[in-house]
Amino acid sequence: MGSISECIVDRVRHGLYQDWLAAEDKNLDFRKRLAKVTRLVTEITLGRGSLSYLPTLEALGQEMMEKQVPGAKTLLSSLRNFKAQWQIHIEKQECSAKVCFQPQPPPCQVACPAGIEIPGFMAQIGHGKHRAAIEIITRDNPFPYVCGLICPAPCEEACLRNDLDQPVSIRPMKAVAAKNTLLKAGYSLPALSQPSGKKVVVVGSGPAGLTAAFFLAQKGHQVDVMESQKEPGGMLRYGIPEYRLPNRILDQEIDWIKQLGVNIITEREINHLNQLYGQDYDAIFLSLGTQLTRSIPLEGRDLPFVWGGIEFLKKVSQGENPRVGPGVTVIGGGNVAIDVAMTALRQGGRQVSLVCLENREEMPASPHEVEMALEEGIVIHNSWGPLSISEKGEFKCKSCVQVFDDQGRFNPEFDESTTTTFEADHLILAIGQAADLSCLEDDSIIEIQQGLICINKKSAATAKSSVFAGGDVVHGPNTAVEAVKAGKEAAVSINAYLSGDTVGNSKPVDRKVGEVPSLRTNIEERTFLKRSDMPTLEPVKRQDNYQPIELGLTDEMALDEAKRCLRCDICNGCGLCELVCSEIGGEALRLKETKAGRLVYHHFQRPNENCIGCGACAEICPTGAIKIVDQRAVRSTVFTGSAVCEQDMTICNSCGKPYIARRHLEQLKDQLPASTILDVPVCPDCARRQHARKFSSLA
Repeated sequence: MGSISECIVDRVRHGLYQDWLAAEDKNLDFRKRLAKVTRLVTEITLGRGSLSYLPTLEALGQEMMEKQVPGAKTLLSSLRNFKAQWQIHIEKQECSAKVCFQPQPPPCQVACPAGIEIPGFMAQIGHGKHRAAIEIITRDNPFPYVCGLICPAPCEEACLRNDLDQPVSIRPMKAVAAKNTLLKAGYSLPALSQPSGKKVVVVGSGPAGLTAAFFLAQKGHQVDVMESQKEPGGMLRYGIPEYRLPNRILDQEIDWIKQLGVNIITEREINHLNQLYGQDYDAIFLSLGTQLTRSIPLEGRDLPFVWGGIEFLKKVSQGENPRVGPGVTVIGGGNVAIDVAMTALRQGGRQVSLVCLENREEMPASPHEVEMALEEGIVIHNSWGPLSISEKGEFKCKSCVQVFDDQGRFNPEFDESTTTTFEADHLILAIGQAADLSCLEDDSIIEIQQGLICINKKSAATAKSSVFAGGDVVHGPNTAVEAVKAGKEAAVSINAYLSGDTVGNSKPVDRKVGEVPSLRTNIEERTFLKRSDMPTLEPVKRQDNYQPIELGLTDEMALDEAKRCLRCDICNGCGLCELVCSEIGGEALRLKETKAGRLVYHHFQRPNENCIGCGACAEICPTGAIKIVDQRAVRSTVFTGSAVCEQDMTICNSCGKPYIARRHLEQLKDQLPASTILDVPVCPDCARRQHARKFSSLA
């Protein structure tokens, strides 16, 4: 329902909703009135109100004041003191705080750096349409298979199903769709614009550079990608081990990007940026990445058995097969450190340990990756900071008592009196990454701070005309999906620059919400299906090889996960359905307010007991999330594909057609005076004809 905002109307709405929730044990009439006033205010915040609502709210507010309802005073005060805001909300559908009337994308999509329409592609997988799922994903991300294997899945953290049981397995679903599509003739090529006559050069073929090339090629621009290494892919190839990301999968998606006309030139070192000037390029995009191990002032750092983590991973990926001694200590607590430790185990290490500043909860590495390392026998020593390395392979550390200060900034504190020593044949530093900016040493215009390129955050433009930058070389080492985001955003700005448009003012693509139909799923499956556990290779079978650890979800698992999706893209959590149901005395629906402050519907069994089949919820739903389906004299109330209530209908005594749910008719009989029409089941059409005949005979 949303947290308390700066908008007075939305603040009143939120308060009234909380009052309505708290009044669960109050009498029915009290609940009805409170539900009505909350519904009216909610409709105003959604752009569905009218000026006639204001006197109604005033009158209801007065009644609530007499009954000492907590929210009544706030409601009346806002109506009288901020009348103009209410009128602007209704007449102009404008909100000064930019809170109301805003489309509400699903939380998973908001959390995805690439902005993928997650419920849509999930539903397509559920319908068995894997190619259609890939087409949705690749609107925003050219690496569905890659990200399906290595993405840290912030979308799953935001999944509203967390408040019910566990999140939907979103990440591996991309891999399922990609695998099935590649087995059947591959991905479809997106539509291409007419050739623009413009040329762009991308320096670096990591995820940011290739993503920018992908989207720029679609706009009709000729794109050359310069890569210093033998093969394209950047850190996707040279920094992520094969047990997480097989090169064959990376190659398949890079080949697909090439099919758009992207020209990738490998083993092309750009020593100075001026090498690119005068080559008819209309724009340059720097996506150099951070492919160097960050150095730290540490005694013994230059000893021969002390290696850099990135360089170690790169040698392995290039087939150089660097062997390590039986005892290996890795310094660092991020995902790269985990990858280094698990790779060291496969390169000859028998006792591999990891030492980091952070405690277990603070480690920047993905908990999933940490668990895999522990499964393979890697020992993690938390809360230790490096002091020195001796020629004998002794690694001395001091106790780290605090990594972050009270403001959450990285500012470690140590207890110098508490030390320990670890012994190792090899020490591998994985404490961060740095960018190689040697190609910019002679450039006096492009600004560099703390080893990173400075850009205009809205446009990705550097201080030099026609030169743009993005990815790790701008924001520091980050995930592949963050690099995809950077590449996509840079492509938008570069295209605007090449087209003569204002750079940095591009609007997001307008897409239909809930365009993919919901799966028809029964309430038992929707409610009780548990998250599918990822099948993995047993630790004992993987420690000496680079076979993929994750075996992938089966098609059956993927279908179950698609059924678990709550379709928060169709249901925007406005709460109108439960309010109108309460207003008529039904109380059949109940949404849940999540920790993020949004309402989500997952009480799929509740309507079975209380629903009367009146259809008020479907009538008021602004998104079509709820539908009333009448078939074979049975009325079904369907919520995002799940029939939450099925009940018999009453048959018209005259025409023989079903016209109303039996429970609804019984409620009307209880609430209305005795009526011949209700006692003898007659549909409204037949009733009108009977009345017409009666009056015509009298005439």
